[in-house]
Amino acid sequence: MISHPEDHKLLQLMEGVAAKDSSSFDELCTMVRGLLTATIYKVLNNREDAEDVCQEVLVKIWENGDMFDRSKGRPLTWLRTMSRNRAIDRLRSKQRRADLNERFRGEIDIPAARQSRNLTDLVSTKEHASIVRDAVIKLNPEQRQVLELAYFSGLTQSEIASQLDQPLGTVKARIRRGVRSLRSHVAPTMMAG
Repeated sequence: MISHPEDHKLLQLMEGVAAKDSSSFDELCTMVRGLLTATIYKVLNNREDAEDVCQEVLVKIWENGDMFDRSKGRPLTWLRTMSRNRAIDRLRSKQRRADLNERFRGEIDIPAARQSRNLTDLVSTKEHASIVRDAVIKLNPEQRQVLELAYFSGLTQSEIASQLDQPLGTVKARIRRGVRSLRSHVAPTMMAG
């Protein structure tokens, strides 16, 4: 079954991780971190994001190391597949966030400072940013928390639900109500200005 010399060592380390042996986990991390980061980088093309995702993958390996089934393939294949899938999830999350930001910008009609060098536009953009910041402060803490995790941390709704230990429906409702509240506070103020 085992055809590569590294497979035997990786298999031993994976068994140790499944048994929650921290020294096996440390050795596994040392052995595969560079390869996993390179695998992730190929998808994301961003060094910082690749390192962040690699760290997430290593945590998942520690948490779910017992899910590796040696009868279904090589340990390295399982590790690289997990890394690639998590990188794709991050890429999709960033794309969704960018799409949502673009839709939100379009709905409240904020002029983009990047498109204009005009001082008046710059002042107007700063005023708009202040209005948005004030509206975010007015959100209840639960709504503010889920919006920050979704828009600034780039987490998916499922990841937010898992992190906050809340049902997915609750997270979705908080995001929906938070965005609705932001629109109701921001849009009239910007229309008046």
